Amino acid sequence: MMRLLKILGSLCAVLYPLLVLWLLSAYREHLRSICLFGLPVLVLVCVLYWVRARQLRQLLSPLVALVLFAAVAATDAPEFFKLYPIIVSALLLVHFASSLANPPTVIEQLARLGNRGEPLPPEAVLYCRKVTWTWVGFFCFNITVSALTALSGSWLVWTWYNGCISYVLIGLLMAGEWCVRRHLQAKQQQHHSTSA
Repeated sequence: MMRLLKILGSLCAVLYPLLVLWLLSAYREHLRSICLFGLPVLVLVCVLYWVRARQLRQLLSPLVALVLFAAVAATDAPEFFKLYPIIVSALLLVHFASSLANPPTVIEQLARLGNRGEPLPPEAVLYCRKVTWTWVGFFCFNITVSALTALSGSWLVWTWYNGCISYVLIGLLMAGEWCVRRHLQAKQQQHHSTSA
């Protein structure tokens, strides 16, 4: 049950801008009713996540959706939906930036998982720190552009950036980091082989 809920939640989070655009184009006149119907569903999701995980971090995405649905239901102003990508990016920015102040960084934690929990060499820790800074920069950029698309007044522009372009940028950043990491690993192996 929880696994299915997580898969559905992840799909809704990824497809959020497209779902909002579809909702507005097909059911704009019933928006308040749909939001009122969605509120107890989101409350139930939050309760289930909390009972299962007992971690506030697991609740953040459904809690943000719950607050925005409540705002739209109260005001009948769909513009509140545009805040979701901004808030999620801001939460990720805080998470990544706080890990820089209180190591290990988020990227180092992920690298340790791939390293079976073993400590990383100092140069790898430094590299993870640089990658974390890169993601902090990206989230700052993403918040800015998401806010600009929200202020543009065009739902199409907002949907294109937040539902497509931002994901492409994330993919390019991940691919670029992977290429840099492979290059550095090859360089390090070559250095070890020549010094041996």
